[in-house]
Amino acid sequence: MKQMLVQYKYYETIKDQLSPILKEWESGNYKSLLFHIYSGILEEKLLNDIAKEIAGIFPDAALAGTISAGEIGYARLMERGVLISAMLFESTQIQKLVYDNVKGNESDIGPKIRGDIEKIDEAKAVELLLPGTEFNTRIILEEMSKMDSSIRVFGGYAGGHSMSVGEHYVFDKDGLTDNKIFAICYAGKDFHIDVDKSVGWRTLGHPFTVTKADENRLIEIDHMPAVEVYEKYLRIQRNKNFAEDTFEFPLIAKVEDDELLRHTIAVEEDGTLDLAGYVTEGMKIYLCYGDPSLIVQKVNERINAVRKFKPQAILLYSCSVRKSFWEKYVDMEMTPFGKMAVTAGFHTWGEVKRNPDTDAVLEYNITLLSIAMREGEPPKEDLPKLTIDDSVLEGQASLIKRLTQLVAATTTELQVAYRDLALLNDKLVVLSNYDALTGLNNRRHFEEILRDIMKKARAEEKPVSMIMTDIDYFKNVNDTFGHLVGDEVLKEFAKLLQEFIDEIPGAIVGRWGGEEFFAALPGVDEKGILEYGEKLRKTAEQYKYNATNGKLTISVGVITTDGNAKYEDIINKVDNCLYDAKVEGRNCVVQYKE
Repeated sequence: MKQMLVQYKYYETIKDQLSPILKEWESGNYKSLLFHIYSGILEEKLLNDIAKEIAGIFPDAALAGTISAGEIGYARLMERGVLISAMLFESTQIQKLVYDNVKGNESDIGPKIRGDIEKIDEAKAVELLLPGTEFNTRIILEEMSKMDSSIRVFGGYAGGHSMSVGEHYVFDKDGLTDNKIFAICYAGKDFHIDVDKSVGWRTLGHPFTVTKADENRLIEIDHMPAVEVYEKYLRIQRNKNFAEDTFEFPLIAKVEDDELLRHTIAVEEDGTLDLAGYVTEGMKIYLCYGDPSLIVQKVNERINAVRKFKPQAILLYSCSVRKSFWEKYVDMEMTPFGKMAVTAGFHTWGEVKRNPDTDAVLEYNITLLSIAMREGEPPKEDLPKLTIDDSVLEGQASLIKRLTQLVAATTTELQVAYRDLALLNDKLVVLSNYDALTGLNNRRHFEEILRDIMKKARAEEKPVSMIMTDIDYFKNVNDTFGHLVGDEVLKEFAKLLQEFIDEIPGAIVGRWGGEEFFAALPGVDEKGILEYGEKLRKTAEQYKYNATNGKLTISVGVITTDGNAKYEDIINKVDNCLYDAKVEGRNCVVQYKE
């Protein structure tokens, strides 16, 4: 077998881009052809056109597409776009099965998938591509668990790059849909597959019990609203950033010696957590955290197993939370796979795998699912030994590695002596409250402090003023010098801003996001905040950055309130002032006026 990849380019015809695959296919050496399309962009007409073009050029091929949170080509995160994988098989039979109108009919779909697969001679594996997590997949997967134990099962859930936008679609030549399941069966006596997951998240603290749940909705833990586990132990408040703030500390359930990680998608008004994955009442669950050293250890173990398997092609289905966790080091755990065989895949909203020890087909989160394939017997020659070297971790990533090693060394004692859990929480609060790059208050923590400042200003009938600022044309810094230099510029500006704010009694500063920063100045009136804003602008204009050996300007929005206005209104108004400052030519201060 052979895997060939194409990163779709708008400016070339699809036929030209697929010509190497067509030439290989027309050699007559292959029995079947399977196309995967992984798309990080949701443009329905474009994806329909691509799928139809492929179907027209390769009428006998199977084709399945999915919206992606990140496209993996040659074992690296590719530039956001459309990745096409062609898998050519010499003897394996590929059959794509489509199940429509799934929502509400899960109890019927599960037996149908199982029955259809069991009718296929020499079925070795089933791949599932599912649109997001909108279905009651537990019912479907439990039915598939009854299939012959020799049949491997793997797959992923579709989902786009943004957590706030529901881009959960699969597609083929018949169009995009969020109400179908694609099941791809790999069959043949010469087909061999090795599937396993890598995790690396450690439990934190003592176990809790799920006392009330409804599939993907975790309602109560130990008879209290589920959200309280984050509010009490990590001081993460329920607000619009709750899902993002809890990514670093997902939940983990122990099920028959297996680990099911679950991260939060949203928090409901009553404290219910909407999870990416189901939970059931009676489950024992823990808070957990990613340990870089353990992650690397687990992936290295998997790399060694794949090396011994000697694959001809590899698929990687990796949770989008892992991508967020690793940030700029996301390729580190994937590139060794690409040195063994052509590797493709996508960042998912959840993963599916069959546990070979229990035969259970389960839904996972935050795993790296590696699928190694081969036709025929393995070659005699050994592949070179490969390992991940985490010594490349620098800066905050290196700090997190050390901190997690510290946490791992103390957690066992803390689980035995529950009273000592507070010691660990103090360390985690630091990670939770401060921006990893700049060391300033992160947005969640800043908002928490700001609300208290406004409440105090209201009670004391004193003004409080705010500054929102960002660096002008910061994109040019990244484009010209690279993102690492851009990070250094952000750190330098954060230090400049912190030193400026330190001169103002009671003032606080935080990173709002990207190159945007926010400051609150208690007791400062309208005249004073305009003077401070202008002083900050001039200070920034005159500052020479070591990272670029040059100067940059900032745009500034300022506002004053007596604390009685709605918090959200104040934020929107000062944000609009910052926008107006940019419209007016940048390097200026705009003050909100009633």
